[in-house]
Amino acid sequence: MSTATKENLISIINPSNSKVISEIKPSTNLEIKEKIQKAKTASPLWRSLSVEKRIVYLQKIYALIIKDRQNIATTISKNNGKPLAESYLTEIASTLQIMEYHIKNGTELLNEKNISLGLLYPTKKSSMTYEPYGVIAIIEPWNYPFYLPLSAITKALLGGNTFVFKPASAVSLVGRLIEEICLKSELPDGVANFIYGGGSAAENLIGSKIDKVVFTGSVEVGKQIAETCAKKLLPVSLELGGKDPAIVFKSSNLDYACSGILWGALSNCGQACASIERVYVQSEIYNEFLGKITNLTKQLKVGDPFDDEVDIGPLINEEQVNKIEDHISDALSKGAKLHCGGKRLPGNGFFFEPAVLSNVTHSMKVMAEETFGPIIPVMKFDSTEEAIYLANNTNYGLAASIWTGETGNLKTLAERLNCGTVWVNDSLFLQAHPKCPWQGYKESGYGGSSIYDFVKTKHISIDQGFIPSLHPKSFWWYPYKGKARSFHDLIEVVFNSGIKEKAKAAFNTMIDLLR
Repeated sequence: MSTATKENLISIINPSNSKVISEIKPSTNLEIKEKIQKAKTASPLWRSLSVEKRIVYLQKIYALIIKDRQNIATTISKNNGKPLAESYLTEIASTLQIMEYHIKNGTELLNEKNISLGLLYPTKKSSMTYEPYGVIAIIEPWNYPFYLPLSAITKALLGGNTFVFKPASAVSLVGRLIEEICLKSELPDGVANFIYGGGSAAENLIGSKIDKVVFTGSVEVGKQIAETCAKKLLPVSLELGGKDPAIVFKSSNLDYACSGILWGALSNCGQACASIERVYVQSEIYNEFLGKITNLTKQLKVGDPFDDEVDIGPLINEEQVNKIEDHISDALSKGAKLHCGGKRLPGNGFFFEPAVLSNVTHSMKVMAEETFGPIIPVMKFDSTEEAIYLANNTNYGLAASIWTGETGNLKTLAERLNCGTVWVNDSLFLQAHPKCPWQGYKESGYGGSSIYDFVKTKHISIDQGFIPSLHPKSFWWYPYKGKARSFHDLIEVVFNSGIKEKAKAAFNTMIDLLR
């Protein structure tokens, strides 16, 4: 396991060698209560600051990340196991992209927005304003331990919220690093709060009087959180992973498709919520695809994440290794064929050779359950209808990819896939782009990741023509006596497109109002 509790300490284990690299004291129940209270106490001050002043603090965090990026990348790779290149690209660069966008556009995004009500309401002005929730609980997983928390923290702070963040215990070292960055940014006391521990710490946090929960993790835990929040009508955003399909048509450029699918399936050792976990290939190119993808997979180097020639680092812990082995064993016992890899490498780390499987079916765990590991299962299809059916035949609905050389009906095809994001001739891309929505269907969760998921929308309507001594009563107010015909004619005036009918109804309405 990547973490272990010993003498009331969380032991942080390097997945490359199974050695303890740090020990962190888990937060006590009392400490968690104190952190929540600090967040509540700081909330009025933080929400009272203008968006521009909040952005100043985000700029400090942004600058600290750039300055300390080497240490950050090293800590991520040591604690999580991903190659150093991925720590820079998918963790630090993705975080800076999110932050840069919100720093540049935060004021415009959260400015009051006017609502046009049309000619029927000439004296009324409506607008939308955005208010913070208050205290947000942020609970993020171990697979992207820097990017995911800071993406949520950026939007929480920009929206005027204080927060309490609990990292996955396996990556508490990265969580501590984020805490140090927030401390150095000199945020007001109590705005940024951090707690450490396992499931009980999360339960205490969610069970307290916070104002919203943001959670990324497994379906099982997500359902438990949703149930707890439902009992309190507590707002919650859940991003719960996927079983993402790739559909490869015979018209695709196979070399390009294989390269894109390889990265989409094996990046972060396959431990991404949007990893390609099912590949459906048109029967005419099935064998050729298998040959190419197997060849490319064999060429990947698995090993020390600090070796600049390494493509794939270790899995996060023993539990993940056991799960991958179980999925492969189950598939082979039901008739699947292993083309390469599929076994743990010798040594103390959690290294695993990426595998390519064929002859797979939906009766196998590897095609039905979220694997979260370096396996590429390949299944053939004959028609577009069959491909769409197979891709949608899952409890998940996070993302999907289509690989094709056609250009005609791509949008129609993408719309038929039952998921929140569809990539065409690309994979595992733009979920970190702040302009693109990131939201799952079905058991992949609900709630989005935009700034508007971190604020409450308030509608304000002002009658600008109101003068107490002159202002007549609105004609739809009581009493209703004799107004049914007026309302009947008013519908004709406002909603009917016929000019004669409108004119007649308008005349009748005017007569009624003057009576």
